Amino acid sequence: MREFLASAVSMVEASVRNYRERSFDSLMVGFGCTGGRHRSVYLAEALARHFRGRQGLNVSVRHVEMEKLDK
Repeated sequence: MREFLASAVSMVEASVRNYRERSFDSLMVGFGCTGGRHRSVYLAEALARHFRGRQGLNVSVRHVEMEKLDK
């Protein structure tokens, strides 16, 4: 999991740089796993923690499968 997260962070960091250079203001990253309540949640939260607080970034997280369970 750590190796996968490190790869995801690297890929998203490159995308953020590219988006900023091109003056884009929205980037969506999605993770999926069977059930959507364990690995994908962990990865989304870890990625959000990594990017929160960086200047010019507004990070939000949605857990779509968990939202379905709440209904």
